[in-house]
Amino acid sequence: MRFLLRIIFNSRYAPLLIILLGVLISYLISSLSPKPKKGIEVPKPTPVFFERVNQQDFNLKVLTNGEVRSVTEINVIPQVNGQIILVADEFIDGGNFKKGQPLVWIDDRDYKLGVISSESRVAQAKKMLEREIAESELAEKDWEELGQGEASPLTLRIPQLEEAKATLNGAEADLERAKLNLERTVISLPFNGIIKRKNAGIGQYVNAGSVLASAFSTEKVLIPLPLTDTELSYLGLPLGYEAKSFFLGPKVIFRSFVSGKNIEWEGRITRTSGSIDSQTRLVYGYAEVLYPYEEDPPLAIGTYVDAEIEGKKIKEGFILPNSSLKNDNKIYVIDANDRLKIKKIEVVGTDGDNIIVKGEINLNERIIISTLNSGYEGMQLTPMMLEKNEKE
Repeated sequence: MRFLLRIIFNSRYAPLLIILLGVLISYLISSLSPKPKKGIEVPKPTPVFFERVNQQDFNLKVLTNGEVRSVTEINVIPQVNGQIILVADEFIDGGNFKKGQPLVWIDDRDYKLGVISSESRVAQAKKMLEREIAESELAEKDWEELGQGEASPLTLRIPQLEEAKATLNGAEADLERAKLNLERTVISLPFNGIIKRKNAGIGQYVNAGSVLASAFSTEKVLIPLPLTDTELSYLGLPLGYEAKSFFLGPKVIFRSFVSGKNIEWEGRITRTSGSIDSQTRLVYGYAEVLYPYEEDPPLAIGTYVDAEIEGKKIKEGFILPNSSLKNDNKIYVIDANDRLKIKKIEVVGTDGDNIIVKGEINLNERIIISTLNSGYEGMQLTPMMLEKNEKE
C-alpha cells in the first residue's frame, strides 16, 4: 500500500488522481450515512394585525376647494353726457359704498334747463287742448242749432281735438324724459359694494355708455366647488339641484390661512350644475356666503378656500380603517377559528383615514388591516390586535 502511494505521488498525474480519490471518498461517505425520514410539511399560520368593527350613526362629509367669486360685478356707466363735477369720497379703488349712495355727480345745468323747456311745452299743449275742447263743443252746439243730419268729424273739429291731445301727450313724455335725464346726472348703485377700479374723476367729460368704474356687490359671494359623482351622492343632491331658500341647502365650512391665522366662514350649497363637465367629468356645487365683508377678516373675492360640506346622515354605519379595504370592495375577516373569511361590502362614505361601510358585518368582528397579497378563504392566521399607539 505504501509502495502504491509512492508511485501515485511520484507520477505526473498525481494531482488528477488525488482529486478523483477525494470525490470517491465523498461519495462513499454520503451514500453510507443515514438519511432523514420524510414527513408532511405543515404551513405556519400567517400573522396579521386586526381591528374590531365599530358601529354608529355618522354624518358624511365631502372635502373639496374653490376660489371665491363675486355674485354681482358690473361696470359703472352713465346714461347721460356731461362733465363730472363731484365724486363721493368712496369713489376710489377699494372704496366701500352703500346701496343707493350717490357716487358721481354730472353737471346738471343743461338738464335743468331741459326740464324747464319741457314744462313750457306742456303748458302750451294744455292751453291748445283746452282751446280745441272749447271750439269742439261750440261747433257741436252750432250744428245742433243750424245743421241737418249727422255732422262730420271735421265739422265738429274732432281731428284738431285729437291732435291737441297727442301734442300734450308728447310734451308730457318729453318732460318725463327731461326729468329722468336730470335724475341720471347723479349716479348710484342698487347694492352695497366695493369699487374695484376707478376710471374717471372730477373735471372729466364723459359720454353716455363710457365706463367710469367697475364695482362688485359685498352682499354675498359665490364659491364653485368641484365634486365627483360619488361625492355628489354623499351629499344626497341631484344634478340641477336648487335650494328653495338659502338655509335649506347643505352647510359648508370654508377655511383659509389669512394673516397668519386659520380662519373659518360658514355658507350653504344653493344649487348644483345641471350637466357634467365633458373634460374633467366633474359636477360643480355652488356655495354662497352672505355678507362676507362683515366678517373679521372678510371672505374676500379671490381667496382660495378649503371646503368641508355636510352630507347625508348614515344610521348604524360600520367604521373601518382605509387599510382594511381590499380589491373589489372586499374585506378580510378573522373567524372564530382564526381563519380568513372574505366578505363583500358597500362603501357609503369616507372620513379622513376611515371608510363608512354597509354589508354583512357584525359588531366587534375582527377585520384584518395588514397587507395580505395572497389571502384565500380558510387561510390559517395568527391574529394580533393593533394598539392605538402602534397606529400612530
